[in-house]
This record gives sequence, structure tokens and C-alpha cells, in this order.
Amino acid sequence: MKSLFRSELGKIILMSFIGLLVGYQWDNIWLGLSTALAIYILSHLYYYRRLDEWLAKGGSAEKPFTDLFWSTIMDQVLRLLSQLRRDKAQLKSDVEYFKESFQALESAVVVVDARGAIDWCNLASANLLGIDITRDKSQLFNNLIRSPEAISYLEARQFDKPLEIVSPLAIDIRLELQATTFRQNYTLIFARNVTEVFKLESMRRDFVANVSHELRTPLTVITGYLETLRDHGEDLTPVWSRAIAQMLEQSHRMDSMVEDLIWLSRLEALPAKDDEIEVIDLKAILASVVSDAQLSAPNKIVDIDIAMDKFIALGTGLAEPLQIMGSYLELRSAFGNLVQNAVKYTAEDGHIQVQCFPRHNKLIVRVVDNGDGIDSLHLPRLTERFYRADSSRTTATGGTGLGLAIVKHILARHDAELDIASVVGEGSQFSCVFPLSRLSTPSEEKL
Repeated sequence: MKSLFRSELGKIILMSFIGLLVGYQWDNIWLGLSTALAIYILSHLYYYRRLDEWLAKGGSAEKPFTDLFWSTIMDQVLRLLSQLRRDKAQLKSDVEYFKESFQALESAVVVVDARGAIDWCNLASANLLGIDITRDKSQLFNNLIRSPEAISYLEARQFDKPLEIVSPLAIDIRLELQATTFRQNYTLIFARNVTEVFKLESMRRDFVANVSHELRTPLTVITGYLETLRDHGEDLTPVWSRAIAQMLEQSHRMDSMVEDLIWLSRLEALPAKDDEIEVIDLKAILASVVSDAQLSAPNKIVDIDIAMDKFIALGTGLAEPLQIMGSYLELRSAFGNLVQNAVKYTAEDGHIQVQCFPRHNKLIVRVVDNGDGIDSLHLPRLTERFYRADSSRTTATGGTGLGLAIVKHILARHDAELDIASVVGEGSQFSCVFPLSRLSTPSEEKL
């Protein structure tokens, strides 16, 4: 390219020299120079026109005759066009490959453009969503699905979690929608049939609920007889006294587990009712939970730190009493579970603090302890039913392994999440993260 530039520069110098000689003969060197440069420019315009005509034909016609400069440019253009044609063919092949791959899936795959119209879908879409590409191409996806939940999900464009809906073809088919965006607001939607999973989950919930209720009566009878033997067993030997005491302890533990299972089944099976939502004094409910913890563990320090100055600084009309919208029984159960867990797993001289403060449009209710802490390996599974980070310790403290699962479900019913952080040897933090919109100003009416 440098040699071509030098050659063209030499041509300009030569033409200028010739123009000066001709102008000298004409007694007007400027006229001669201008004429020579004009001839040079006109020749380039002529060759540029031929290049433009050749490009207008897509560069597929025979390369026109030009000088070395424009011929080199055409060669470079030809190389670029050849590369673009190969890339286009490869891209077309890749698109066809992915389309064939999507056609082989049992899940529905739908591509929706920026205005919500269907651009493409696979064959499974007809069986799961009732969408046929030959019939419904360019139709609005929302008009064909007619699911308010799916429409809200797609309009919100928050696709970090899937959505479960009823199939538009049959009410007994459950679908899980997962979407993602690509290529300037195009949306790729996957719909998976989760009917069997839904049925198994329903069977599991029903089984747990029924077994829990069925166990309650015999446990009550057993516990009653054991308490009678304990209270009227003056003639019992020490061995039998210890045995009855141990049976009573395990009976109470089993009764506590049954109560937790019933409570968890209720949370899973029943949606949150509007008539259960009320305006709750957040400071009062936390104070009540802390008071219970202080009574159960008088040797441990349990206190509250509510950052009212930060709430007032938000400028949203928030002031004492700090009020939150929710179910009193559920929230008290969630906060109580976290505080009681901290009490159980903190040493006698331990310190537990219940904190409440706003952060980044979130309301944080955090329980902090300086106990033994939990290995990071266990943190992702702590909210699973019956999961225990330390089975021996949990048994010794009377835990059922259901407390954090209950907390997780309660928070989910209040649009909140449970965040857990812990360092072995330093303690743990259990944070209930609510949207700040859950807070109610004193002027708001009770729902």
C-alpha cells in the first residue's frame, strides 16, 4: 500500500512538472499546471464512476479496466466481498443448524421481535402454546397466549427467574416460561412442560400436610400418657424416670416438627390473602421477638438497633411508628425463627443484635450473632427442608431443620428474600431484604 501511495504521489509530481513545462510554452505556467491537475482529477473521476457501477452490480461482474491505483482498490473490495459472502453463508448455515436443533426440542421455542410479534417458533410450540409459524407469524405473542402473568413477565423484562403458567391449550398442563433478550430487543422464549413436576410437588405437599395432621393426634395421646407417668411415677425406678424424661423430650421435639410441617404446608399451599395484610408496627414486632428471646436466654445479650435517622432522611414521609405492610403472624414467625436460631447457636456470653435500616431502595431486617459461624459450603442449602449444617448440634439444641425453610417461604410471600452471610469463628448474619415500597407512611390507610 505504501508503494502504491508513492507511485501515485510520483504521478502527481510528474503531471505537475509536465503542466509547468506546457504552461511555460504558453507563457502561463499556472494555466499549464491547472490543466495537468484537472486531467489527473478527471481521470480519477472516470475510474471512480466505473468502480461505482461495478459495486452497484454487487461486485459480481467482471472487474472493469482501470489504472493500478483503482485496480488495487477493487482487488481489496473483492477480497472483502468474498469474506462477507463466506461469513454470510456460514451465518446462514449456523442459523439453520440452530433452527434444526430447536425443532428437535420437546420444549417450545418462540422468537419475538421488538414490538412483540412472533418472528419464528419451533414445532413444539403448537403442542404447548398453540402457536403455528405458518399461521401465526407476525401475530402478537400476547394476543395468542392470553395470560396476564406471562404478559406482565415479558413487559417487565426481568428474566432472572422463570415463570410458571397454565398452558393456553389445557388447564391441566403447567408450563415454565424462561425468556432472554438478544439482538436489539428481540426476545427468545422457552416454554417447558412441567406438569409432572407440578403433580409430584402437589403430591408431596399433600402427603406432608396429611401425615402431619395424622401424626398430631397420636403424638398428643403419647405425650399425655408420658406426662401422666412422669407426674404420678413416684414408685418408678431412676432408670424408668430417665426413660420417660427422654421419651417426653423426643415427643415434644416431634410435636414441634409436626407444627412446623403444618405451618410450612400452609405457606406452600395457600396464597397470601388480602384480608391477612395489615399495617404492622415494625419496631413493636421486633421488640416483642427480642423480649421473648431475652426471657428464653437471660444470660445472652439481645438488643435492637433501628436506624430511624436513615429512614427519616429518605424524605418519603417515613417516621415513627415505622410501619410495614404484611401478615403479622407470618412476619413474627419469620423474625422469631431467626432470633431464636441466633440464641440457640450463640454461647452463654454471646451477643445478638436485631438491626433495621434502609439500603438502596431496600428495607433490611438483619439478625447478627457472634456465635461459631457456619462454613460457606453449607450456606446455599441452609433453607432446604431438614438440612442441617451440623446435625449433632441441631439435635442438641432441639432444632427441626425447618425454621429457615419457613422463613424463606414467608419472605417470598412478602416480596422479600433471605440473605445469609457467615464466617466460621466470627458469627452469622441473616438478612430479610424487603422492597422499600413495603413500608407504609402513617397517613396510608390500612389495607
